[in-house]
Amino acid sequence: PTHASVGHACRGRAAGTRDSPGASAGSKRASAGSSTDTRAGRGAARPDSRKPRSAYSLRSGSFPEARLRSRSAPRRGMSRRPRTGKVAWDAQSVASYATRRGGYGKSRRASSRVSAYTPSDGGTYYDGDTYYDGESRYDGDGGETYYDGDTYYDGESYWGDEYEEGAYVPPDFDIADEHAREQNPQHSAISKPFAVKPMDLKQYGVGVVLYFTYMRTLSFCFLVLGVLALPSVYLNLTGTFYEPKDDLLQQMIEQTSLGNLFPLYEWEMGGPAFGADGEVVTTAPTIGSSLYGGVSAPPSPEAWVNQTNGFVGEWTHGEALRVTYFGFKQGKDELLVGLSYLNLVLLAVFTGFAFVIGPVQENIVKEVDKNLTTIEDYSVSVRDMPRDVMDPQELWKFFDQRIGKVQDVQLAYNTSELLGLALEREKLKTAYDSAAGRYRKAREDPDTSDRKAEKLKETALEKKRELHSVDAAIRAIQNDRMGDPQESIMAYVTFQDEESFLQCLKEFRPGLFAWIFRPKKLRMREKYRLVVKQAPPPGDIKWQNLQFGFWERQFRQFNISMFTMAVLAVAFISIAGVTTLENETSTEYDQEGCRAECAYSTDPLTLENARLREIYETCFQEDLAANATAANATATAAARRLLQADAGASSATNATTVVYETDPEFGTPEQQDAVAAFDGRGSTCGPFDAFCYACYCLEHIDATSVYRESSYCEPYVYGFTLQIIARGASQGIILVLNVVLNPLLVFLVKYERHHSNSGEQRSLMVKLFLAQFFNSSINLLIIEGAFPGLKAYFKGTLAEGVLFEGDIEDADPNWYADVGSPLLFAIVTSPLSARLGTLVRFITYRVKRWLSMSSAVTQDELNAAFEGLDFDLSTRYGEVLNVLFVTMCFSGGMPLLVPFAAVTFMMNYIIDKFDFARVSKVPPWYSNDLAYASASLVAYSAIGHLLFAVWANSFYRVEEDPLVASIIGDILYSFCDAWEKSAPKPLHNLFGTVTSMRTVARRALQKNTAWYTLILVVLTFVLICRTIAGVARTVLAELAPGTFARGLRKAEGNPPFELAVQGEQLVGPKTYSIKEDPQYEAAFRKIVWEADDGNI
Repeated sequence: PTHASVGHACRGRAAGTRDSPGASAGSKRASAGSSTDTRAGRGAARPDSRKPRSAYSLRSGSFPEARLRSRSAPRRGMSRRPRTGKVAWDAQSVASYATRRGGYGKSRRASSRVSAYTPSDGGTYYDGDTYYDGESRYDGDGGETYYDGDTYYDGESYWGDEYEEGAYVPPDFDIADEHAREQNPQHSAISKPFAVKPMDLKQYGVGVVLYFTYMRTLSFCFLVLGVLALPSVYLNLTGTFYEPKDDLLQQMIEQTSLGNLFPLYEWEMGGPAFGADGEVVTTAPTIGSSLYGGVSAPPSPEAWVNQTNGFVGEWTHGEALRVTYFGFKQGKDELLVGLSYLNLVLLAVFTGFAFVIGPVQENIVKEVDKNLTTIEDYSVSVRDMPRDVMDPQELWKFFDQRIGKVQDVQLAYNTSELLGLALEREKLKTAYDSAAGRYRKAREDPDTSDRKAEKLKETALEKKRELHSVDAAIRAIQNDRMGDPQESIMAYVTFQDEESFLQCLKEFRPGLFAWIFRPKKLRMREKYRLVVKQAPPPGDIKWQNLQFGFWERQFRQFNISMFTMAVLAVAFISIAGVTTLENETSTEYDQEGCRAECAYSTDPLTLENARLREIYETCFQEDLAANATAANATATAAARRLLQADAGASSATNATTVVYETDPEFGTPEQQDAVAAFDGRGSTCGPFDAFCYACYCLEHIDATSVYRESSYCEPYVYGFTLQIIARGASQGIILVLNVVLNPLLVFLVKYERHHSNSGEQRSLMVKLFLAQFFNSSINLLIIEGAFPGLKAYFKGTLAEGVLFEGDIEDADPNWYADVGSPLLFAIVTSPLSARLGTLVRFITYRVKRWLSMSSAVTQDELNAAFEGLDFDLSTRYGEVLNVLFVTMCFSGGMPLLVPFAAVTFMMNYIIDKFDFARVSKVPPWYSNDLAYASASLVAYSAIGHLLFAVWANSFYRVEEDPLVASIIGDILYSFCDAWEKSAPKPLHNLFGTVTSMRTVARRALQKNTAWYTLILVVLTFVLICRTIAGVARTVLAELAPGTFARGLRKAEGNPPFELAVQGEQLVGPKTYSIKEDPQYEAAFRKIVWEADDGNI
């Protein structure tokens, strides 16, 4: 066998020596005189004439309590298959015995003496100090290794010649319960989850405190905003545009929006308009006449029709319509201005919250840090030191002589690949242990067939081969290095007292000038200028990424951001394509008009009269031929044309009196009247006969029963089938994107190689938020919107007919029905499903624990089942930011969003507290980066709010505000003129959405939008200045840190480090040693390599 320690490979030190925890198989044959020195990183093979039949190793450190077993000793789970062999230890019996012997809650790492006597082979005696088996003797004389040719023991590991056939020992419940207490301490510590306050959670890390504080503040803020939004909701209800609907939620969304106030005037005319080719026409048609219910405005003045000079007349309108509220009547134009003032009050409150949340979080961090003593209060990180520093003592002496007493020094090396393989090996080892445990359990179960046991054995052997492949990769890396010194990347220095820690930060103060003029006595080896900062929490460090430099990480982040954008672009194109197909295959019709003019039965939906069926179909085909259009398009065109026909013809339809047949095949009297009317016209189609064919088939489509009339309604069946396929494809793409996107981003962000968990989570949060916001709102806006400029730009390309085929040109009432409603549905359903997910998580957690009592075959499996689920802060922050941005961006026209968001945030805050206290395990000790990043984005949602408010309100044209126009009017018109002249096409006219950029300025200066515009300009200027100030402060902090640096440490009165540890005041880890980090425990396991002999 060959042996090497991954842990010592990472440290570049020798294994197989007395002071190395990695000493193991390298000294097996010490008693036989064939020992060969084995150094970590070399993986040198030891000559061996005899191969052991099994090997087993446990974690480094003190060996837990164990029980020696022999064949003659009675044991639980005795195999029905006879086995031979001597003594064997296995991990499960070791752990189980430790608990039973030491009492409830005994740690698996505890150590005590165990005695066992096995007389089967001439007498074997072992009492923890002395070992005797008739041939060899070990007296506990300071040596750590015993080997007699058959049996091996080195203080930590034991193997015997038949260990692979060891007995199955079930996992121990007590150990799993104790493990759960360690991983989920809050489950028992928090007695009332719903009453807990954020500051009560400070012992679980500042990241947890900041998240719950953020949610509590956000809930309170939106509760106030929800109250402020209620008057706007009520005033929108005074409009009468939208009709009642069967879907009450849809009705509520529409009637509480600005669209319900349409129309504003009795009639309205003026302004430029588009022609069929997308160019501006010089005549000024009636604006929105179809939305006025088909009522035409008065004729245009002669000045409006001037083809020669291209003159377009001034806008004019009739009297403003009035609404009544609280007994008062008011014109809708004045009401819109009043609504804008109400919205500005709401915006002022939100903006105050957006700019205050950051300082509030900083104060919380200071308070938590002041009241909580952690190892970060004594530790610094050191970079730019010599790469050949291999001995921590060199750094220890350097800081001890120049700063103060040092408590500990931990070095980080360029071991990224080894650490990655070690973590991968741990996953494979867990899978192998489970497979081997299932085989051993089945082998000892009399009810399990030999065939099934052999299959389980083959599965375990396959897992073992996978494990060995990773072992080979680890050994290859170690061999390649040939024991050469590794490079040190950085160090973590912990001081014995707070004074030395603060003195270190003072002496090694940040800043460019301080770095350049660093005195020689503070330069390591009088040459290297160290960069010293306060150390992050130990659990926040990603050791495997420390060797990746700044520019390499930036390059990786750029590439992954581009890949994410490409994924979203592909999803957008796919959704746009199927949505366009769905819209093109759908046909709208007037159900009430259809039933008034057509003779088919509606309950049930039938057309029994065969002659009338033939008449309707024949007339429809003649209409198709006359119009020379495709079937689907003609059905719609014919329906719309015939609806506008002279309704007087219908009276002639029913004028003829006949004797009705009672046979069901002749249909109802109305159907017989329709046939008689056709015959009375000399077998000539009436104005509604073709229309009724379309109505009958479209009613069947609405009732999803068109396939029962598939042969009769053939022109519509094809379109309906395509519509179903398109709708299903659209929903499928969205579903797949929602399911796949989050795990994909989690996977990709890991390759950005962040140095901390907080940095990785911050990047993930931003990407998740942007992806969700794009999918839930921006995607819908672009797909449903009409962009004539972009449509013309892509004409003749593969994108023609797929992209930018929407028909909503402005924030008219149709926008709120087709776009606004899905947005609000998303706000309601997405967080609600997430909160229901908490209930599912709770049930899953409890059921998993219960089932694991009988299904778990290893202690690791049982421990994992007893662990709480992950409390993922990045996903939660991303979801909250998405709801916040959608709400703020679109609440300017849909104020109902605000109360819904308030309920959502309150639910999140309350239910997440229960999730943390009863379902989840304690998350890693995150820094404040995640909370700060989230807070820094909040203010930008106010920009979105103002932009949409200007657009939505300016759809209703009112007079210009003279005050605001006098302040920024000239500047705004000049900017729009310059934009139109200099911006490239189709950006020069906002992708064809406006005829002239001066229209944008005009709309922005109306009385109901002018103050939005002014505040938008001011707020944008403030945010730009804040960004510039942040960058400038960062630069100036490098030049003059004493004046401009933020977050400089001050004395907190922390006790000396040793006293803090002894008095249990120190919260969290007590060292920066990677060996003490549970995430990297696998990197310091002892590995005994062996040939694959087909044994478990």
